[in-house]
Amino acid sequence: MLENTMKKKIILAVLAMILTALAVPPLIFFTRSPLLIVTDEPFAAMYGEDRLKRQQRQASRALFRRVLPVVVADGAGPDILVVAISETASRPFCVLFPRHHAPAAQRYSDEFPEIPSVLFGGLVQSPLLPAPDGLLHIFFTDRDTDMYRAGLFAGILADFGHDSQAEDPPSQRTIALWQDNFVNSEQQELFTRGAREQNPDIAVVFATSLYNMPETSRLSSAVLTGAGAQFFSNNPPVPMVLFTWLDPAMTSREVMVHFDDSPWGLAVPAAQMVKKGENEGNIPSNPLIISVKVADNGILRLLRNAAVKTP
Repeated sequence: MLENTMKKKIILAVLAMILTALAVPPLIFFTRSPLLIVTDEPFAAMYGEDRLKRQQRQASRALFRRVLPVVVADGAGPDILVVAISETASRPFCVLFPRHHAPAAQRYSDEFPEIPSVLFGGLVQSPLLPAPDGLLHIFFTDRDTDMYRAGLFAGILADFGHDSQAEDPPSQRTIALWQDNFVNSEQQELFTRGAREQNPDIAVVFATSLYNMPETSRLSSAVLTGAGAQFFSNNPPVPMVLFTWLDPAMTSREVMVHFDDSPWGLAVPAAQMVKKGENEGNIPSNPLIISVKVADNGILRLLRNAAVKTP
């Protein structure tokens, strides 16, 4: 009888320990201060609400804390934003602001200096942006790494749908970078370097308009940093890489990789940099590989490996 009682006590003690172990992580997760991301209503609609929720779950898991959007109407002023943030969480871990909300980021940082505020500056510094001051963190898009990875992707996708052994004679592959005004000569070199790591003999063309574009019969893949969609909609399809945070459902079926430098795309590395005490720096865009469009497992594996390479 005594032996049975002892066994029951041991079993109950073990069960209590297991239940406690299971309960502790969720308790810690929900008691930790959340990360807040300022999000405009039009952005949420164009980013894709389901996609935003997936990003929210992924970031929450990666940071082991709640990641919450602060959704505001388009054109909301700094005062409204500060109130909306305070109503979402009184003591957040930090707050992330897109570039166009720089005044609100500065206002929130001034009013709540004990809470880190992050402003994403995009591609270039501007006199209109506040300077990092130890309280307001400013992170820019790492275009050097982006261009290198875009070249890698373009070189890999140049082989998509091609059978080089069946070509008689083999044709020279050509890829095009339809670039915006922010791509400099060093980044062109990084793009070319990435492209030729996969295809050493590939031809690289840099275009700013349709007059610079090669014949579409020679084009094997293309990268668009913000323009050129009209050209490709009127010509034979080629695999494409697009610099955009738009919902992939809104882009053409030929777009196989997106470069997302929105606050949601950069939330995890930004929070990690804040935790390390970094006040400013550059963060590469988040490459989104649309795997359902890449039927070739070998190419998909190469794309995933390229997404984490650095120049």
